Amino acid sequence: MGKDNGEIARELYLGGYNCAEAVWLALNQDLEIKDQAFGLRLCSGFGGGAGCGSLCGAVAGAIMAIGRWYGRELGGARAEDAGKLTRALVDVVKAKYGSVNCADMKPAVENYREVCADYVAFCVEKAEELMDKGVEGDDCG
Repeated sequence: MGKDNGEIARELYLGGYNCAEAVWLALNQDLEIKDQAFGLRLCSGFGGGAGCGSLCGAVAGAIMAIGRWYGRELGGARAEDAGKLTRALVDVVKAKYGSVNCADMKPAVENYREVCADYVAFCVEKAEELMDKGVEGDDCG
């Protein structure tokens, strides 16, 4: 049996990708390489809490993947489902780790990547779970 996407994201992160990049790549393996690369460029700035300890990059990468599947179509109406799934993801990360801010979550130790790899895997697994379940009325969030 193959690796799950959470484990793939963990390996990508420990292999050198930032948190947002690893999550994006793990959740978008079905895209053509050029589309994966485009998404990678878009999410690169979110690593390390947008470089300043703000929103966890793993959460940001997962939100980008939610947007890929549930986001607004060009010229279309606002994508309510994307917002509901995003809120649900943020809620589950906060419930598990106490925050969604990198500055609160990232340990001030030399081997922080080992700890953050857990956040990366968790965000991938929860985003998949939420997207697979879909939006049911107002139950999300």
